[in-house]
Amino acid sequence: MLTRKGRPAPTSSSDTEEDLQETGSTNSLSSSSGGRDSQSQLDQFAKKILVGLSNDSMPPFPSYYQLYFEKMLDEMPFEFKKQISELIETESDTENEKRMRIEQQLQQGFSFSKEILQEVSILYKNVNAMVQVAQRRIADAKAINNPSAVKNLTLAVGKDLEKLLLILNRQSVNIKTLYAKSAQIIKEVQGETVYDAQYGIFNKRYLVEQVRNEVVQMKKFNHVSTLIVAKLGSSVAIEVNEKQLAMINRTISKLFLKTSRRSDVVAHLGDGMFAMLLKHTDIENASRACGRLGDMTGQTHFFIGENEIKLEIKIGIAPLAMDKEVENIVAEAMDAQLQADRSSEVFKVFSENN
Repeated sequence: MLTRKGRPAPTSSSDTEEDLQETGSTNSLSSSSGGRDSQSQLDQFAKKILVGLSNDSMPPFPSYYQLYFEKMLDEMPFEFKKQISELIETESDTENEKRMRIEQQLQQGFSFSKEILQEVSILYKNVNAMVQVAQRRIADAKAINNPSAVKNLTLAVGKDLEKLLLILNRQSVNIKTLYAKSAQIIKEVQGETVYDAQYGIFNKRYLVEQVRNEVVQMKKFNHVSTLIVAKLGSSVAIEVNEKQLAMINRTISKLFLKTSRRSDVVAHLGDGMFAMLLKHTDIENASRACGRLGDMTGQTHFFIGENEIKLEIKIGIAPLAMDKEVENIVAEAMDAQLQADRSSEVFKVFSENN
């Protein structure tokens, strides 16, 4: 049992339930009153967790918060626990289903690879056997002086080759079929990947999925979130070659990771365009974050030969909107980034009037 300085942690749900009743009914997180009641109840519960951490002089780190969250959730009314659990399980089940599907695909891929190796092994044995037959035929031919016997030997060798050709054709078809199946599995698995190996961050597919999920959460809990995208300024990009550009882009990705919060999602959209999903962040705070990013990158310099190049990124900001498709939100952020680049400003906020 967790204890709190000044008073013990509640041993029943009565204290916590009483606190929740101050803001409305505890019967349902998805009641007809909409997201306001749900958010209010969750807000009250979150505050109690922070109070518990403070009273116990525990730092509000994610691991401690999770511990207190789980402990204090056990003390809540049954309906509240049930609906919180359903929300958590929904996200967990989705991830587990994806993981299971990927593992099934990988198992199929391993099975096909094993069959390919078996076919190659058989192919090797057949070719090796044919080499031995050919060596015997050559030895026989050296001992023959009769033209008629040489002709018969030639016919026999021809039949051996025809037999081998049939076997090789059949095995080549099997190998080709298995290879095509393996390639399809690899393609499907790649379609499920979330990682950009070049920059060590998430890829566009994962970002789009996370933005879509965040929009759903915004509808449920009535908060705001923001998407920012950034790219090396075009005035700098034209001064470097492809190899140097890749090095600079890796630096940008590291800076994004360094400045991001645990809840933020940092991703590469392709072509040196980076994105960061700022959850529970409005335009004003997102603008401040972009200002800090601009200052940080502006202090980074590269030497290309004798030339010193200042790292400048241009950032676009777009609020997540519940009435827009995710692709449109990403496109708006990219449009704002382009506007920032053209106007030589560090960042621009997307506006319908631009």
